[in-house]
Amino acid sequence: MCQLFGMSTRTPVRVRFRWERFASQGAVAGNPDGWGVAYGGGDVQVMREPVPAVDSELVRFLAEHGPLATTVVSHVRRATQGGRILSNTQPYARVLGGFTHVFAHNGHVPLDAIPESPWLRPVGDTDSEALFCLLLSRLEPLWQHGVPPLESRCEVISEFAGEMRRRGAVNFLYFDGLTMFAHAHRRTIPGEGISTDPGLYMTLRSGNGPAGSGSCVGMDCNGPVPEQTLIATVPVDNGIWEPMEEGALIRLEQGRVV
Repeated sequence: MCQLFGMSTRTPVRVRFRWERFASQGAVAGNPDGWGVAYGGGDVQVMREPVPAVDSELVRFLAEHGPLATTVVSHVRRATQGGRILSNTQPYARVLGGFTHVFAHNGHVPLDAIPESPWLRPVGDTDSEALFCLLLSRLEPLWQHGVPPLESRCEVISEFAGEMRRRGAVNFLYFDGLTMFAHAHRRTIPGEGISTDPGLYMTLRSGNGPAGSGSCVGMDCNGPVPEQTLIATVPVDNGIWEPMEEGALIRLEQGRVV
């Protein structure tokens, strides 16, 4: 199955070993069809390739020289819908309300239709991109007159997640330029049944240790370790990871659960 990884921190850090390990694990576990990462912090940089992460020179480069960021959304793909091409590689990004929005999805959700708006038509063939376009179509009215209140955004996203859960399997990370939303559902692969394993795991790091301490393993940190929250399909280090409840939706800002 595809794998997700997300990070929110109080101050910018450089994801290094932990993200590379995640990408490599995904490919070894049977996700050979592409990888991508979005770095957020004021604006967003998105890098992705429709090749196995373990074979990517760019993955190795980013592990050592990736940009500093307060938000990271990453995805390693196992193709279940659409060919191994760039347009089917996550995470996806669109601009709405003057902010770059980023979305990565793990699961399978059959959809009957996509939004009619020309700017919200999917570029590729995946249900994940169609989900993103549908979510943005629900959020678009809120962003017409500046940044909407957090609670208004959360209400729309929560209703959307609940509707999609009734249609299929929907674990996702969504970053709207200000807040990261993580929704946990269940693991499933078309044709292989439904797993009882948690859809996402989460770990919170307090930010009390110095740079290079155990709470910052795998990251370049300038000065003290920042507060950070990590989300992943499976734990990516030996820290304390808690499974998220099925149907849980959390909001992250500056390393904290809001």
